[in-house]
Amino acid sequence: MEVDCVPCELDDIDDLPCRDGDHQLQQWQRQLNQLDADLDSMHKLMDMYSGWDLRIVNGSIYLESRIRSLHELIEYNRASIRYLSPFQHFIRREHIQFQGVSASVALASTGLIVRHATPNKASRHLICHGIHEKARERMNSLIYLYMTRYNPLVGFLHAPTFRAYYRRLEDPLSSALALAVCVDTIAYFYPQLEYSVQEKRELAEFFYTRCRDLLLDMYDDPTRRWEAVIATALLMQYLMDVLLEHSEARRLITIALLASHELENQELSLLESVLLHRALIALQVWSCSIDLIVEDKFDFSWINDQPVVIFDDEPKSLRVYFIMWYNLLDLAGSPYITTLMERVRYSVLHGDTCELSLDLILQYEPTIQTWWKNLPKELRLCEDPFDLKSARQAIENAPSSTHLMTLAVFYVITAMIQSTLLQPLSPIDEQGNEDIIRILRERALSLTMTSTQALIHIMKKNLEVDIDAVPLSFTYMMGVLHSVCNIVSCLHIQLPPEMQSMLLYCFTQLHSMVLSGHHIPESATKLLSFITTRKSNPIVIYEQFPMPRLAMLSDIFHTCFRQLNSIVHLSS
Repeated sequence: MEVDCVPCELDDIDDLPCRDGDHQLQQWQRQLNQLDADLDSMHKLMDMYSGWDLRIVNGSIYLESRIRSLHELIEYNRASIRYLSPFQHFIRREHIQFQGVSASVALASTGLIVRHATPNKASRHLICHGIHEKARERMNSLIYLYMTRYNPLVGFLHAPTFRAYYRRLEDPLSSALALAVCVDTIAYFYPQLEYSVQEKRELAEFFYTRCRDLLLDMYDDPTRRWEAVIATALLMQYLMDVLLEHSEARRLITIALLASHELENQELSLLESVLLHRALIALQVWSCSIDLIVEDKFDFSWINDQPVVIFDDEPKSLRVYFIMWYNLLDLAGSPYITTLMERVRYSVLHGDTCELSLDLILQYEPTIQTWWKNLPKELRLCEDPFDLKSARQAIENAPSSTHLMTLAVFYVITAMIQSTLLQPLSPIDEQGNEDIIRILRERALSLTMTSTQALIHIMKKNLEVDIDAVPLSFTYMMGVLHSVCNIVSCLHIQLPPEMQSMLLYCFTQLHSMVLSGHHIPESATKLLSFITTRKSNPIVIYEQFPMPRLAMLSDIFHTCFRQLNSIVHLSS
């Protein structure tokens, strides 16, 4: 018997009941349909960018054409997202590996030293000769300095209210707030105070010890809790930037933040609420800094981002200061920067190899440029910070260290991240990656060099026009030395003569103004050995000096300059 087969057109084979072999046929049909869709999208993409050749291998879409410039690389990345977005799971998006250099002496030393330190109880028992007898006189002098030259910049206190409060005190040694102001003054103004280095330490220790003893009873007292939180914020600079006592700082911050939650249930005046808000921001920033130093954890996203109220009788400079911090925290706490720092932090600090997607790498410039363009006009000193010529002019014309700080953080973050991307690794079995690797390396070097040179100019300007802001210059120098050491270690590039001379000038200035009494001879330093072996913590040496962190900074700076000289000759 003959059977005639009649062709039948089926709109959707998925609707047929499943019989032997049908399941595999349906799967093949779906794959063919997906391939047709992919090819159609590829043709649309090539119609717009006719120079690009694409192919499909093993279900993944590859670009065969050469990428010759950063612009082409960015355009392809944008186009692939825009036109192939329904098929992102088919696009080959390899992570690029970046080879680490070594542990960053400039950035990793503090964290390694602090987390491997044994608490030094002896520092709480310094002999303070004759301080009690002249306490009020010395407090008057320190508080005057603080209220005239520092508080107008940072606004921890409302000047008229605090001055009236201080005048009413019968015994200023019984006021945790007044004592904390004196401690903070010594921590910030130690280069300018007319005492010996040892006297400054003894004076600060005397005031700190009395203040801390008062605070331990005040946190649980509803009538004094507000004062305790404000005073705690004023102690952090001394504990962290002078003594390297991060554990003590963390304990006090934790208690103060818990106490602040209790204040939510109390009725506070507008003035008290505003000052509390400012103190809490400071404590949260210090807390994040401790997390970064002690745990290598970068997360500023949880900080209170509400704008700060400025009173009519406060200086205009205070408004600029808080606008600056609001925008800096907006950048540091952004999802992109948080994600990026999470991926590169071990490479930045410890020289580990890191992996980043091409998308994440290429987002850096547009992200940080957008943040810059959205800054208030008074903080946006130039239109394009990556234009070194206009940036240098803007630095010279900057009205204050506060304005410079916004630009400096822009460069510190850029130099820190981009100097980590100087050694991209190309997979041996992949063809066509050489162009991408070259482009990424060249761009990272360009951004690192521009940011580092600009940061040196900022440091020089800061030292020349604002002697009070020396602590900021220490931070800038750390960022500069990290990126410069990475540049010369990775690429063995000789630094431009002007860059060398300005860097050495800034180092000489910092050393003569602050570090000269805390110098550790090369024969006595243990820093590099400790970073490598984690044995013989040099904090034991630093604690023999009145200001341990200054001794550490001196050791770090001299070690970095010796490293640079061993690779490239620095002109003197």
